[in-house]
Amino acid sequence: MKHSLVTANISSKFNSTLGGLTNQLLMTTSLFLSSLALSHSAQARIEVLFHPHDPTLEQIATWIQEADQQIDIAMYNMDTTDGSPVIRELKSPQTQARLQSGELRIRLLFEGYATPAENEVKMQALENLGIDVRFLGRSVKVHHKFATIDTGTKRERVISGSANWSLSSYRNYHENIVFFEGEAEASDQFQTEFERLWQHAEEFGEALQHPAVETQERSQRDLDIHFNTLQRLRIDRQAPTLTSQIVRAIDAADRQLDIATTRIRLPEVLEALARAADRGVKVRAVINQDDYRDLHKRKSWLERDNIELRVKAFNLQPSEYLTHQMHNKFMIVDGRDVLTGSFNWSKSAETNHIENLIELRGRSAQQVLSRFQSEFDAIWDLGRDKLPSLQARVQRAKSRGESLGCLFSPIAMTAKEYRAIYRQASECTP
Repeated sequence: MKHSLVTANISSKFNSTLGGLTNQLLMTTSLFLSSLALSHSAQARIEVLFHPHDPTLEQIATWIQEADQQIDIAMYNMDTTDGSPVIRELKSPQTQARLQSGELRIRLLFEGYATPAENEVKMQALENLGIDVRFLGRSVKVHHKFATIDTGTKRERVISGSANWSLSSYRNYHENIVFFEGEAEASDQFQTEFERLWQHAEEFGEALQHPAVETQERSQRDLDIHFNTLQRLRIDRQAPTLTSQIVRAIDAADRQLDIATTRIRLPEVLEALARAADRGVKVRAVINQDDYRDLHKRKSWLERDNIELRVKAFNLQPSEYLTHQMHNKFMIVDGRDVLTGSFNWSKSAETNHIENLIELRGRSAQQVLSRFQSEFDAIWDLGRDKLPSLQARVQRAKSRGESLGCLFSPIAMTAKEYRAIYRQASECTP
């Protein structure tokens, strides 16, 4: 009996000690994982810059300079002249030496906005810099504007947004470019997209035999990247559309939607905006002036209670829409979430282009929300103080039978305001 009590007592002390060690080990492991998570959180960063007033191309050039091993770019259009900070960096002796030695590898998927002959000139200029260039060569266009840098390393980075790396965009358009540092989901998703397109693309010039970049499945709850590539390449025709992702976000809104996008032409999106307005969501939207031309067809959706619509106007000829175009494609949901990317809200973008849509929530959204909101507010009130003088100038020219210049400083007008000015100034001097 005494032996049994001693044994039980030793067993109890052992179990107690073991339990304590186990709890201590669990606590240590928990603290380590928390420290690791905090370390990653401290390193991860998202920033957004805007055309035409932020040094976006300079920031891209800096990241090219700082790349360790690999840069992959999918670009609809870019300048190849020395006027671009990006090209100046690619031509710099340091970067050229690294490209020629193989220390740095750059692959580029280039679609090109210009004629086939003009695009070939640009691709050859980029190939001459030691960049491996391919093009998709299909009926659908790669409309991306993104780059991945050193994916899977401690210095992984992603650049993406609405803006082409062109000087006209840089100097004149309203655009956004998002810069991701240490964001696993962004790196993995964009790199996977690049590898998919690279495999389906055609070689231009010399094949440099750069290896593919391996990716992992690292997910975050506050960041999603959506693509319509599986549908456009006929890999999965049932994959969700980008339109459906925007509709889902609109349907989830409770209070307010602030939208800055080139155009709003998708019936599903128009219907979702109408539903939002009908349930009391305040909708403010700014579109580019070319989207004004057939606005009467969408009047029942966009001109209703709770929806305020403004047109970024800068030319008395609505068809002349490129000079200062509003080329953003972003939406702020309830002052909480942000959606942006390359995707124009039009049928051609969904069915004829390969596009992306970035969705930021929680911690990811908080890093850029104030800047997106400030930019929207600035565009919403753009040039409003100059509207009375423009109205007076147009009225004076009409009464005197005089012509006036078509181009004017950009103003965010209501559809009614632009309609009145456009009708009064039916003739102008380009």
